[in-house]
Amino acid sequence: MSRQTQAVLIGGVIVAALIAVYFGVRSRVSTDIVPAATPESVSDNPVRGPTSVARETAAPASVAFSSNHASAEFHTLQVCAYASHDLAAANYLSDCREYEGKPEFQSYYAQCLNGWMNVRSRKAEAEAALKSSNCGDTTDVDIRYFEATKKAAKAGDADAQMCYLQGEFSTSSGEPLFTDAEVEEYGRVAPQYVDAALQRGDWRIVELMTKGSFHPGVEPIRQIPEIGKPETIYKMTKLLRLGASGSYAKSLDRDLDGMIHPDLVPEAALPADVVKRGNAWAQKTFNESFAGITGLTEAPTVCMPSPDIGRLPGPTSP
Repeated sequence: MSRQTQAVLIGGVIVAALIAVYFGVRSRVSTDIVPAATPESVSDNPVRGPTSVARETAAPASVAFSSNHASAEFHTLQVCAYASHDLAAANYLSDCREYEGKPEFQSYYAQCLNGWMNVRSRKAEAEAALKSSNCGDTTDVDIRYFEATKKAAKAGDADAQMCYLQGEFSTSSGEPLFTDAEVEEYGRVAPQYVDAALQRGDWRIVELMTKGSFHPGVEPIRQIPEIGKPETIYKMTKLLRLGASGSYAKSLDRDLDGMIHPDLVPEAALPADVVKRGNAWAQKTFNESFAGITGLTEAPTVCMPSPDIGRLPGPTSP
């Protein structure tokens, strides 16, 4: 087999694997997370707790209409953006020309023609989501989704705030949408959104705050105070553990034990006073904001189209 042939084979397998992971991650939505209440709905969600859009006094009708419109636009464009990405990935996997006429890739070619990784149904699902949401031209959907997310977040939409905090926005070519000015603004509003999420008992912010590594380059999420620090990761993991059960709880126990008693780097163990403070913070926060919230059986998904607004179904086994 020539080096060129080997390169094509390896490259194709790697890309296919990455897209498989992409499909799987994007289709995961924790069943313990429910869509946020819209601004005009009840102010006390029995699952998430008080939402960030609750108001002590009734808002003027014009303000409520503006908030509702911003929220609706965000949710619609979110479906359009995710579906357009899924369709692009499905189209890539549907293109079998890379293996055509190459005997050494005969098995891959056959799998491709047969619709490997359930690509045909995924393509149909993406197309259906685009049609049902009246997405139209999706050329600049990523930019419009980003702008709609910021607007809805400011209007109090909890889902938009979580997506904004996660900060994973880019153009179709992979270029980040956060400019220096955008990152500066993120740094100003992020603490407010984090506090609001913790107060309403939103497990998604706890999951996000366990983030301990960042990709190279400028990531807005770095602007969240205390994120990435070992003590933050510990106390947020401890908080998740207080609401977890089953195999997910066991995995969190292992994570916590690994931070207290790391096997490979003993000197990296968290100091006893840090663990004590983290445990106290987690218990206090749980009692104040999360005790009445539905527990967790898996890690919460931070940002994903909600099931009731046309989320793409999860992939089935190929």
